[in-house]
Parts: sequence; structure tokens; C-alpha cells
Amino acid sequence: MFQAVLRVVAPHEMRGEFIDVFWGLTGPTACVRGCRGCRVFREVEDGDAITYWMQWDSRDALDEHFRSERFRRLLPYIEMSTEPPEVEVTRVERLGGIEMVLTAINSRLS
Repeated sequence: MFQAVLRVVAPHEMRGEFIDVFWGLTGPTACVRGCRGCRVFREVEDGDAITYWMQWDSRDALDEHFRSERFRRLLPYIEMSTEPPEVEVTRVERLGGIEMVLTAINSRLS
């Protein structure tokens, strides 16, 4: 599984437009074959900072998304970021779920 995270900082007067554009792509992107999830977050500390998060089944699916018209709609907004955009693509390996958390908690209590 692959995860991509893009963080931009919107000009304050354009924050609403940025959120609308990024958020508007989450539904259509999440429906694409190979997409495991797509979310948009706004930071509490800096309300102008927006993070676009995605998980994909494969590198090919992620690359296809980057080449898509949907993603291309984001490019002008990435360029308008008031800080250099941050992009991180990682390979993700699932280690566990709540059972892993409970095991860690219980081992600490023993």
C-alpha cells in the first residue's frame, strides 16, 4: 500500500476556495479503483494549512492518480501555496489494529 500526503498553505483570503477544491476531489478520487482512502484536513494551529491525504493499493494506481485530470486541477493551488508545498510518498505496511494497541497497553500493566 502507498500513502501520499500533500500539504499546502492557502493565502488567507483564498482558504475557503482551497478547501472547496481539495475537498471536492475526495469523493471522486475515493471511488477510483485502487484508492483506499482520500481525505482533506485543515490544521488547528494554522487554519490556512491544508493537507490532502491518500492511500492507494499500488504504485501504479498512485501514479495514475497523479497523471489524472482530477489531480491536475490541484496544480494551480499547489503553486499558489504561500509556503513551499510539502509532499511525502511512503510505502505503508499494516502491522495491526486495536488488538495491537490493547496488547501494548496490557503488557505495560503486567
